[in-house]
Amino acid sequence: MTKNILANLIIYRSLYFDEIISKYMELYNNRNQEDDCHSSYYEICSLLINNGYYSLNDYISRKIISDENIFSLSCEKGVKINDVVRKAVLHDISILKSLSMPLKVILEKVSDANNFINYKNTEELTYIFNNNSAENIYKYLYNEYTVNGCGEYRNNHAFSINEDGFLIPVYDFNPMVMENIFGYERQKSKVIENTKRFVSGQYALNTLLVGDSGTGKSTTVKALIPMFKDKKLRLIEVAKEKLSYIPKIVEALKNRGMYFIIFIDDLSFETNEDSYKYLKSVVEGSIYEQPDNILFYVTSNRKHLIRENHVERENEVHVRDAINEQTSLSDRFGLTVLYDEANQDEYYTIVLGLANEFKLEYEKDTLLSEAKRFAYENGGRTGRTAVQFIKTFN
Repeated sequence: MTKNILANLIIYRSLYFDEIISKYMELYNNRNQEDDCHSSYYEICSLLINNGYYSLNDYISRKIISDENIFSLSCEKGVKINDVVRKAVLHDISILKSLSMPLKVILEKVSDANNFINYKNTEELTYIFNNNSAENIYKYLYNEYTVNGCGEYRNNHAFSINEDGFLIPVYDFNPMVMENIFGYERQKSKVIENTKRFVSGQYALNTLLVGDSGTGKSTTVKALIPMFKDKKLRLIEVAKEKLSYIPKIVEALKNRGMYFIIFIDDLSFETNEDSYKYLKSVVEGSIYEQPDNILFYVTSNRKHLIRENHVERENEVHVRDAINEQTSLSDRFGLTVLYDEANQDEYYTIVLGLANEFKLEYEKDTLLSEAKRFAYENGGRTGRTAVQFIKTFN
């Protein structure tokens, strides 16, 4: 391995600028200088461990599988790979395969009994690189990018928006699975069927989920992500105060080979607000064409998204025009799903389902009697109330 071997990368050239991989090259080049070798080695150990890695090979594998380049992005979108790109990828694979070769020699040189730099290999790609030809590695990467995508969208399933309007991963995203959301079967069925059409490349409808707080609207939307995890479906949650970033978000996502639900929770507007215009500018029916890989799911407790206040008569015409314009936003959602408060039988179904999920020991009549009282005292017969009851039941 020569000093400048990573400078010969073509498609995966970003690895040349990676701090840890660059330090590894420095370590290799200093392998005959004992003091410098030890210093570089322990610096890499620190960088790896503080970034959550215990294997340099695994770190390199993760960088390769996550890299966004013309090859990985084309695979993600299902675009045919031309011969020039294919040849360049095979060229890079040959270089990257060689990165792991000197590790054994370096470890012997620093006499490190703890073997911090390569404690264990857990990444599948590490095994593939160590035990396969460049051609087989190419096929593996092609399939991985095609099925699971690349970059941050491969590694994360939900995103929010930072103060500058950029997407950031939600690392602690842990939604309920749809099977554990009890009740509201008709509503869930509509949302699931619409989403199924979406991730199958068919025409799907922007959806407005309307109803009382705690009825499971947001929970249902978030549960779609694990349900369709094999379809490259991702969730982008946008807070109301960041609606102005929606055009920018759509622009960033529209050319990706993945499906995105832009999720806006608990949305409503006052008559003097105009931030709805940013949403209206990209939702179906506007001057801009909504990309096929983006769908809007919005929850609200008001069907028309607008609070109508009493106004001075001299302002009535102006405000009425504003209301009509805002109401037209609601009309652009092709599917409206109503979440009413559960009736008593539906509420009991939710309570019993949760009790079984939580593996509670209970006498049915007592459980339901207490659940009824709890709902009466704590906000009505909703899924949220049922969860709160079950978690406090003893």
